[in-house]
Amino acid sequence: MTFRYARHTTDLKKIEQFYTEVIGLENIGGFENHSTYNGLFLGHPNADWHLEFTTSLEKPKSSFDEDDLLVFYVHSEIELEKSKKIMQQKHIALEIPKNPYWSENGIMIADPDHFKVVIALKHLNFTSKDDLTILLKDKDIHNWSDLIEFTRNLPYGRNSNRYDFSLVIKENKGTCSSKHAFLKKVADLNDFKHVKLIVGLYRMTHTNTPKIGKTIINEGLEYIPEAHCYLKLGHQRIDITSTHSDINTLSDAILLEIEIEPEQVADFKVDFHKNYLRNWIRENQIPMSFETVWEIREQCIKELEG
Repeated sequence: MTFRYARHTTDLKKIEQFYTEVIGLENIGGFENHSTYNGLFLGHPNADWHLEFTTSLEKPKSSFDEDDLLVFYVHSEIELEKSKKIMQQKHIALEIPKNPYWSENGIMIADPDHFKVVIALKHLNFTSKDDLTILLKDKDIHNWSDLIEFTRNLPYGRNSNRYDFSLVIKENKGTCSSKHAFLKKVADLNDFKHVKLIVGLYRMTHTNTPKIGKTIINEGLEYIPEAHCYLKLGHQRIDITSTHSDINTLSDAILLEIEIEPEQVADFKVDFHKNYLRNWIRENQIPMSFETVWEIREQCIKELEG
């Protein structure tokens, strides 16, 4: 069974902007001039539900009360916090729900038609009996949201074995690769479907990565293509490399994104990065060898660890 929620509206453009830019849905289709109706479908590809909004010559006459809500669930505090930041950036006021449950577990706003929309936190508890999940439970970490927060607060540092995800916990540290691969592995083991592990190549400069100082500039380079791992949770990019990391600050610098599996953060990620760098040097006629550029990149990474 596929679920559709349909509603008449006055402005499809405003509705589309709200539900894509604020809520994070995607435009998955629509129609025009069907018996005087125009329509828009919003949701996620391959999901078994979507929203339909329509306009026609007749204006909507629908009404609602304060308990009529559209509720969208996220599964971690970091996703909820990112939603709040979007509201602030777009100057959308938070409202007080009539039912106090929603204030305790989420936030409420109004869409362009003044219908109420809630974004609420729903915890995903660990159910797997594998060794990695048992290790987390032994540390009193029992759900996805708490694991993200725990991992985000771990110090930055390279683990002694890139293939052993448990070392993020045992050695109490991790990099962008090991931390996010570890989270993705736990998600897979516990059958959490909304988690994707991403390698993004971005322009690393002294501006967007201040800790590297002037290393790149001193070497005569404008930037170096750097590989960075992060997650996509639903529609949101999530970076928990450190408590201050935010991949969205690099969104304008991203050159390429690919989805990978946890086991690929070791050899595949490095090979993918090096091959891209070789092509970049050749296509941009960089007057340096690959080995020299890679050495500059390694120096930058050491400065990040400092």
